[in-house]
Amino acid sequence: MNIEEVASIIYEAARLEAIWSKRSIVPEKWEDRDDRFKKQMVEVVSSYLSMDQLPTPEEAHDSWMKSYLAMGWKYGKKRDVTKKTHPDLVPFKDLPKDEQDKDAIFLALVWLVKHLL
Repeated sequence: MNIEEVASIIYEAARLEAIWSKRSIVPEKWEDRDDRFKKQMVEVVSSYLSMDQLPTPEEAHDSWMKSYLAMGWKYGKKRDVTKKTHPDLVPFKDLPKDEQDKDAIFLALVWLVKHLL
């Protein structure tokens, strides 16, 4: 299994968890994401899998936020792929609890995959 397949599995697991948890933000399926996003996600997952200790949810969120800003996204009250707006482009402490939990769940999925590989 190559790293893009691993990243897509982790992404889809996190996306399905968002659906199951009825989160206010559920991203598109992996195959519907643009190539720039996929490349960034592969780099993040690859980096996290090589770490001895994963970042905290806050550190992961800060990294995600920097990546999104670099891809041209900006804060907006509603997530809009066309306008590239996202309500989570705020400091971790300002996120709703369920969005903070989402970051922790993503890291747990990475940890799980790391220990299964």
